[in-house]
Amino acid sequence: MQNIGYPTNFIDELKQKNNIVSVISKHLTLDKKGKTYWACCPFHYEKTPSFAINEAEQYYHCFGCGESGDVIKFIEKYENVSFVEAVKMLADSCGMKLPELSQTSKDIENLKIKAESLKACNIAMQFYKDNLQLSTPNAQNARNYLNSRGIDDKIIKDFNIGLSPDWTSLVNFLHKNGIDKKIMKVSGLIDYNENGNAYDFFGNRLIFPILNTYGEPIGFTARTMETNPSFAKYKNSSQSIIFDKSRIVYNISAIRELKKQQNINYVIICEGTIDVIAMYKAGFKNTVACMGTAITSFHAREIRKFTDKVILCLDGDNAGQNAMYKAIDVLLENGLEVKVVQLKDNLDPDEFLKKHGIDALKFSLENSIDAIEYKLLTLANKYNLQDNYQKNKYISEALQIIRELASNAEKEIYLKILSKLVNMSIDILRRDLAVKNTNFVPDNENTGKPEEKLIYRQGGHLKALKFVLASIVHKKDYAIKVVDKNLKFKNSNYQNLFDFVKSCYQNNKSYTISMLFDLFDVEGNEDIKEIIDYDFSTYNELETYFNQCLETLNNVSLKQRQEELTKQFKLEKDLDKRREIAKELSEIAKELKLKMEN
Repeated sequence: MQNIGYPTNFIDELKQKNNIVSVISKHLTLDKKGKTYWACCPFHYEKTPSFAINEAEQYYHCFGCGESGDVIKFIEKYENVSFVEAVKMLADSCGMKLPELSQTSKDIENLKIKAESLKACNIAMQFYKDNLQLSTPNAQNARNYLNSRGIDDKIIKDFNIGLSPDWTSLVNFLHKNGIDKKIMKVSGLIDYNENGNAYDFFGNRLIFPILNTYGEPIGFTARTMETNPSFAKYKNSSQSIIFDKSRIVYNISAIRELKKQQNINYVIICEGTIDVIAMYKAGFKNTVACMGTAITSFHAREIRKFTDKVILCLDGDNAGQNAMYKAIDVLLENGLEVKVVQLKDNLDPDEFLKKHGIDALKFSLENSIDAIEYKLLTLANKYNLQDNYQKNKYISEALQIIRELASNAEKEIYLKILSKLVNMSIDILRRDLAVKNTNFVPDNENTGKPEEKLIYRQGGHLKALKFVLASIVHKKDYAIKVVDKNLKFKNSNYQNLFDFVKSCYQNNKSYTISMLFDLFDVEGNEDIKEIIDYDFSTYNELETYFNQCLETLNNVSLKQRQEELTKQFKLEKDLDKRREIAKELSEIAKELKLKMEN
């Protein structure tokens, strides 16, 4: 059972008031087929919906990536929050008051630290903002510097830009506002010198707050105003309980607000904060950055909440182009349509705008190329296509890119592009693509029903056992007849699951699959997760197969008993007992023979 920290009756009521279909429909487009609602999974890339929501049982399961859970787990995963935070969000949405959590709960301790860290960062952001607006020489110099970089008062306000005036003022200000030094350190706002004295981690720098999706400051990027500093030009928040750059998308809160006002056709992804600010000022408010780190699945999923199309506009140098190439795969895998802008002169977006202007950038965006074409073109630049050896090597690599595409229609589009690039017949390229297709899987549809052969293959006993247990747990009509049986499982996880269901039936209590996520650690227990996520769609005539599986389990049980008795017979010295064992062995042999004949 999960240590959730909340009373069971509260969680039950919370789920009842937050129908899983209603909650998920606020985030995904659902299509009802029969009793099941379907959508494209938000947790992995797919074009054909395999994300199923069972309203009666109040749980979801993706047949593509295997993700499953109840309404709380969905909010956890989708919003990238903790269990406690997900519960709070759901409680707020239906007007339920949160009960006291168990003080021994690790979740509640982390939640308190997280809340205090968010409070500290919010106070720090306001402190930095206020300092930039002072009439001191230091603040005036900072404003002059920002203006020289094209950052006016409106941009300063929109991006909450501030100033750290020295190394100690922030520490004193936070202390006066009730923030403990432990929280200051945990939230990445201070550090300690060799004498053990606390100092502002971002001292004497311009401050660019980093906000989460909900507009809360969770970290900072700080830039020196010195022309040739002897230390790092930029300083960023360290990893903390609230700051994880592998998950943070800079300016995502502005995208969230923009989405409320208008439809977002696409989001532009740049490399750094200054690029985002420059793009924003030029009118491209749908721009984000990924905090100087490689684009991850978390970044992709966060962006996908607001649009399904992105344009990569990374720096034009080699590092930027390499980052572009890697980012494409991550974004595509997470269901985003990807296009690429190649900025000339190896300029970053900020430099490009200053040199060529808004219209030139707008033209570049409008003429962006799709990601796969970009990969084929950039790969071609690595080879001399006039040399036969290099040309063949390029074709081999290019075909591998095309081979990984999902549909034949997509493959055909890029085969035509490749054909022009290498000046070769598309028919030849098609044949090479087919011959080397290592992903080819023969069609087994005409080889007989899978369930008819399954139980006779190696491991068939385990497969039969799982099917029987899954049928019982999922309350299939044909499985009711065995719920009261004294079934025994060597696997304790299976036994616990069966005992729970059996107890419910015997006590005339109903249950839903959703309840199992509260009673068992489904996420951390592959045995139970596999039963809950069981895919019955791969079998025909479920009741017939269920009976076959029961027969298989019975046969295995008989054979196991036969082996045990045979061993006992060899060791037994008592003649009468040997006769009893021999009699039982004879009965088992007759039963097995009869089964074989039938």
